[in-house]
Amino acid sequence: MRSWYGQLKCTVRWQNNFGKCFPVLCGVRQGGVLSPYLFALYIDDLIDSLGLLGYGCYIGHLFVGCLFYADDIVLLSPSSFGLQYLINVCLQFGSHWDISFNPLKSQLMTFGGDNPIIDINMNGLSIPWASKVKYSGVWFSCNSGKTDLTDTIRRFYSQFNNIMLVLGKGCHEVNAVHLAHTDLWTGEFSPN
Repeated sequence: MRSWYGQLKCTVRWQNNFGKCFPVLCGVRQGGVLSPYLFALYIDDLIDSLGLLGYGCYIGHLFVGCLFYADDIVLLSPSSFGLQYLINVCLQFGSHWDISFNPLKSQLMTFGGDNPIIDINMNGLSIPWASKVKYSGVWFSCNSGKTDLTDTIRRFYSQFNNIMLVLGKGCHEVNAVHLAHTDLWTGEFSPN
């Protein structure tokens, strides 16, 4: 494994032309089987550090103040002060381990109240307050915390219509739904 990651090289391919090889000095392979596990090992210390602060959200004694999915992070805190503290700890961790957090791709929202007029900063830039935030393909609305699946449903119907187009007019919808369901779980069918 050390050789696999230590001697990793890449090249850029454009049509049938290949650029010069260059070494990949950090990161995990996108789509690699081991990548989620390696990332989890890498990021576990941050999760532990955030959990020990006492500023995030808890259910009983269980810390639920951060959610991670790949490189997306959600920080949850009952106060703006606590949220700023969680962000500062993430920035310290990132500085130590060479991870960049981008304030331009970050957003703030509240559940159960209007967005406060409080600046929360990351790397000297104010993070904008939003009325809804998208996380893992799902939109969450400010105040209510309700989810908005409109885009997800639209994409489903679009893909379903593509499947029906590929299968033709003689195909029964039940068979197409079964095929669409199989596609969601296996990833084997692509209408494009």
